[in-house]
Order: sequence, then C-alpha cells, then structure tokens
Amino acid sequence: MLKFVVRGTNNAMRSLEREKDSLMARVAEDIKQVAIQKTPIDQGRARRGWRLENMFREKRIANRVPYIDYLENGHSKQAPNGILGPTIREISKKRYK
Repeated sequence: MLKFVVRGTNNAMRSLEREKDSLMARVAEDIKQVAIQKTPIDQGRARRGWRLENMFREKRIANRVPYIDYLENGHSKQAPNGILGPTIREISKKRYK
C-alpha cells in the first residue's frame, strides 16, 4: 500500500481547525449578545441568564431562567415573536470573515 505525505498538510489542517473554532466562538458570542438585546426586561433576570456553555467541540447558548420558555413563546409584549427566532434571523444576515 502506498502512503503519500504532503508536506505542510498537518499544519494546514491545524490552522483550518483553529480558524473554524475561532469562527464558531465569534458566531456563538454574537448569538448570545443579540439574544440578550432581544430578551424582554422587567427586572433583568432573563437578560442576565444567557450563558455560553463550552461542551466538547461544541458551543451552546443557554438560559436557565425558569420562565424563559414563556418569553420564548411570545408571552411578552416586548418580544411577541419570541427571542431566538428573531435572533437567528438577524445573525444569519451577518457576514463573517
């Protein structure tokens, strides 16, 4: 069996992996920030509840406030369309480089 080794391939793959991880971190942080802005505010607890959780090779934006589902389902005059739907629509218009 022949095995070809291209010089610099490992370095290129590591560089691409770092770029991908950096892009994922920027997009996740942007999603969190837009979600915070779109979260209705009464006492500010729901806005303060947004967290960026790092799992193995995965980013998760979470809000553990007990009533976040209520807000997400549009039960607020400040956010009748919820939070995450409008957030994702806004983020999807951004261009990342």
